Amino acid sequence: MSRSIATAAPVALGATALLLSAGAYAAQDSQAAEPADVCPALTHIVASTDFKQLHDEPEASLPGVDSTDACRANATAYDCHWRAHWPADGVVSDPLEELGADIAACFPNVVHDLNTPTRQHFIVTDGKRRVSVTASVQGTNELRLRVTR
Repeated sequence: MSRSIATAAPVALGATALLLSAGAYAAQDSQAAEPADVCPALTHIVASTDFKQLHDEPEASLPGVDSTDACRANATAYDCHWRAHWPADGVVSDPLEELGADIAACFPNVVHDLNTPTRQHFIVTDGKRRVSVTASVQGTNELRLRVTR
């Protein structure tokens, strides 16, 4: 009898672990898709020496921006407008806050000097230059990103 208890305990423990891992997998599978990572595109845009060339560079494509027609560029400014297609991720409640949090997290040397419900402004420095990054709301879930130097 003690032998059957000794063999039953590891089997029960293994079955419990299997159920827990299956439950975790199901919960992970049912979660809403996370917003796309904007850091690679943002860092590429901010590091650009010529904003006019960004239209031809796929690395500068912001998630949710359907075409390069949504962005205008000149030598000193890059300006994009788009409708946010991602939902709130459970931490941040609206697309502007989400974009602002992403901008703040993407750069090691950033100062967040303006934070209102419709506009967020950042200054990114890399020792050689200073770049201004402004995220704002243009309408319901419509965002604008303006990068200037």
